[in-house]
Amino acid sequence: MEKTQQQILRHHGGDGEHARKMISQTYADRHDEDFWHFWQTQMAPVIGANEGLMDLGAGTGLFVQALAQGYPNASIIGIEAAPYMLNAVVDLPSHARVVADDLNDPSEQVEAGSVAAIMCNMLVHELIQPVLMFQAAYRWLKPGGRFCVIDLVRQPLESYLARKYPNAELSNANLTREQLEDAFEHFLEHNRYHAQDIVYMLQACGFEVIEQTPLKNGRMIRLVAQKPR
Repeated sequence: MEKTQQQILRHHGGDGEHARKMISQTYADRHDEDFWHFWQTQMAPVIGANEGLMDLGAGTGLFVQALAQGYPNASIIGIEAAPYMLNAVVDLPSHARVVADDLNDPSEQVEAGSVAAIMCNMLVHELIQPVLMFQAAYRWLKPGGRFCVIDLVRQPLESYLARKYPNAELSNANLTREQLEDAFEHFLEHNRYHAQDIVYMLQACGFEVIEQTPLKNGRMIRLVAQKPR
């Protein structure tokens, strides 16, 4: 767990408080009307009464809180590793909780086959490898349960830098060494996988991928994977 916590803090630029604030501030944008329409059409249909729901990389638990409000009879678990997120978890009702666990090698938080739907939003690129998490998600899901992965996917360096520094060019001197090193380090982390790489890993872990939707002009992908019935 400690190794993962150190790795996540480095990914967040060494400033966990800033990362926590940014994730909280952007929550509404990431869970807008389009997202909830997607949830109702692709995830909600497989959720039965009194079944489990999970959020992997839950942060301060805002999505767990939203699920708890929408599914008052479900058992809802969020998993998070970063202490600066866990120390600021929002108020949750008795049927929802956020627990500490290392998603590079998850422990068994719930009974196998007891979960109907799992969300994994902007987490895969933060993990050293996501395979053990994908395997755990497969075990936790019921037959026919669904796993949604939303994440960054590989893009050319030119378009990545143009978005991060819209008015900058590598040929001029207006970028400092610190800015360039930060940009290139994040480029490597945010460009770990092509969309097809994530599809391959999900399929190799037993899932059927039933949706692939590019987001943000191809900078991100939304995948829905189903455990075979």
